[in-house]
Amino acid sequence: MTLGAVIILAANDYNRKTPGRTTDGLSIMFYNVENFFDTLNSDLDDDEFLPASPRRWNTYKYYRKLNSVFKVLVLCGNDMMPPDIVGLCEVENENVLKDLCEKTFLARDDYDYVISKGRDGRGINTGLLFKEERLDLISTESWCPHNEDGSFMPTRAMLYCRIKYKNDTLDVMVCHWPSRRGGAIESEGRRKLVASYLKEKVDSLGARRKIIIMGDFNDEPASASLHEVMRAVPPGVQEKNAVLINPGAGLNHSKGSYKYRGTWYLFDQVLLSPSLYHSENGLHYLKNSFRIVDDKALLTEDASFKGLRPYSTWWGFNYAGGFSDHLPVTVELIHK
Repeated sequence: MTLGAVIILAANDYNRKTPGRTTDGLSIMFYNVENFFDTLNSDLDDDEFLPASPRRWNTYKYYRKLNSVFKVLVLCGNDMMPPDIVGLCEVENENVLKDLCEKTFLARDDYDYVISKGRDGRGINTGLLFKEERLDLISTESWCPHNEDGSFMPTRAMLYCRIKYKNDTLDVMVCHWPSRRGGAIESEGRRKLVASYLKEKVDSLGARRKIIIMGDFNDEPASASLHEVMRAVPPGVQEKNAVLINPGAGLNHSKGSYKYRGTWYLFDQVLLSPSLYHSENGLHYLKNSFRIVDDKALLTEDASFKGLRPYSTWWGFNYAGGFSDHLPVTVELIHK
């Protein structure tokens, strides 16, 4: 089924209040939404995405982007219903999340939203959507990584939310680690610093907590920042001092979530604490449910290299009108 057909069905269904799910569990999604700016000027460096900028970012393009993100959420859900929890990155501000939840058909699902308050120069943040009908937000914090000398890093904040579902509690973290600008090796140290900062936070919560970390890590599962610093290992690997399980690691994916110069990379990942992955009570990970959502509707021909690439909003500085330069990833949690 094409994405257009999916959305026609979804829109018809969304003309009335969507019914509650009949099965226990949660569907979870992470998506780098690629420069999701509004059209208003701010005190931060957002001049690139204003109506008078060379990109000519205007109301039409903004509302088209809102609807594009809505469509992808429907595509990533179950039975025409968007996921229960959605982590997002490359979101400018709270206004964008408010418009997404109130000015698209997502308004029918009563989403609430939280956004980080970071120190990124462009004002790029991480955000979380969750269905109020099914989930209760207990607390939220913005975690701003710092350098070895104690000064704050000029990078995106990590969003931390503690959420209750039935008689269980989830610690949810949404990340967007430093980019590979300047080279993967040259920038590796910055991602290791962020990884070390995050691992300290995870360790402080304790081994019994049910933790899910999702994000664009700008590194792959076998990279030092994830495998060595975060101690995130593939499922089934019994490694000394392992802290997290990465269900996307070790899988033979034909594609990653991001394509750069003809090569696919799995930058968008979900990490789980062992207590969530192996739990026998309450919420636990549905084995083999990690998925890169690489439906054809989200891809387009790669004119520079062979094959397909994500159908992005931008191709360089040219407006392409697509969804994002990243593909979303999803996992399922079940409850017993």
